[in-house]
Amino acid sequence: MSAAEFSQERVEVSPEDQRVVRWRFDQFQLLGFGDEDAWMLVDSGADLQLTRTLVASGCPLHLALRIAI
Repeated sequence: MSAAEFSQERVEVSPEDQRVVRWRFDQFQLLGFGDEDAWMLVDSGADLQLTRTLVASGCPLHLALRIAI
């Protein structure tokens, strides 16, 4: 399958999965990450609790992002 064919495929996502994705995005934003970084964290499957712990202990956001991903 070519990249063009792959990018045109649609993946069905349940409403519950959509809510979970949006909630995770919101949680990363509440930690101080901008939209792009928050989506990157969500897409990577980053551990939210690890990221919370890093930020809460004073880890700079750019470093927490690198560690979590």
